[in-house]
Amino acid sequence: MFGTIARYQLKPGHSDTFIKEMSGFEDNPPEGWLYHTVFRSTKDPNEIWLSVVFESEDVYRKNANSPEMDRDYKKMLEHLESEPEWHDGHVIHEAMRKQPAKRS
Repeated sequence: MFGTIARYQLKPGHSDTFIKEMSGFEDNPPEGWLYHTVFRSTKDPNEIWLSVVFESEDVYRKNANSPEMDRDYKKMLEHLESEPEWHDGHVIHEAMRKQPAKRS
């Protein structure tokens, strides 16, 4: 598995639109996409981090270099103060609870 962690600095007032547009591809995800997680900073509500994972580096790069992603990236920039930071890498470990925690 391969993916990226991205840091976005949103323009004030753009958060809801940005998240809505970003999550729009979930109904028709790109080939090889497995999942993503979006975080909002507790220190700055306009700072967002995205973790996205693909099946392999090849499908990740194919998506990143596609005309569709280029179009979506240019649209995304309208909501940002600056270019995002990208930190690409191989997934070397992941863990997730299989079922919700029991409530007392």
